[in-house]
Amino acid sequence: MKLLRGLITGGGVGAFFLFSYIIELLWNGIVVDQLGLIAVKLNYWQAAGLWFLVIILFAFTGIGVSSRLLGWRKFD
Repeated sequence: MKLLRGLITGGGVGAFFLFSYIIELLWNGIVVDQLGLIAVKLNYWQAAGLWFLVIILFAFTGIGVSSRLLGWRKFD
């Protein structure tokens, strides 16, 4: 619950929608148009779902999560 509260108060909701849009642009511009690897273009909601899955997968590893959100304290 602390993690969710920290993300919402820290502008996490706005960042989620912004990064979803950026992922959509990058996927459609690089993967589809330039490289031609996959012929399927993503719409905004598919990019948001992809970003949400990435967040879920990397949340369990602790990559990109600050020690403040995880509750780790450094004692001197």
